[in-house]
Amino acid sequence: MTTFDTMLSDAAPRAVRAALGWLGDEQEAREAAQEALLKAHRARGRFDRSRPFYPWLRRIVRNTCFDRLARRKHREAPGLRDEWVASEGPTALDRLAQEEAIAAVRRGMDRLAEGHREILVLRHFEELSYEEIAQELDVPQGTVMSRLYRARRALVRALEER
Repeated sequence: MTTFDTMLSDAAPRAVRAALGWLGDEQEAREAAQEALLKAHRARGRFDRSRPFYPWLRRIVRNTCFDRLARRKHREAPGLRDEWVASEGPTALDRLAQEEAIAAVRRGMDRLAEGHREILVLRHFEELSYEEIAQELDVPQGTVMSRLYRARRALVRALEER
């Protein structure tokens, strides 16, 4: 039988990808995933071993990200970061342009309905197959496809409105 700590360790990269989908910032996603893994470890007694592990953990990751998003609204927008100016590789302007593009997508994602955001995170950040998403959401695979189509269209509209 797989130990709880092994299940947590195996799911950690997936938790980071999910958090990145919700938060849009790699460092914050790593911190949120670590926080969620710690919460899961503390709540291990409530995990029902007769059920799949990752959906249980995913809810913890999602809720942790939602908490962070709520706190984020009270912070200032970040300015030009010092490490961009001093780093080798892409110039500060390249990184700024990339950051602006990421921020635009993040703002677009933030404007989506929760269901649209969730299915985009599952597909594009957690990289689940249509079949896995169908199992996760307990819907037919065709429903996953249509929801993804509508979510992508909603994201495009949100980006065009900016």
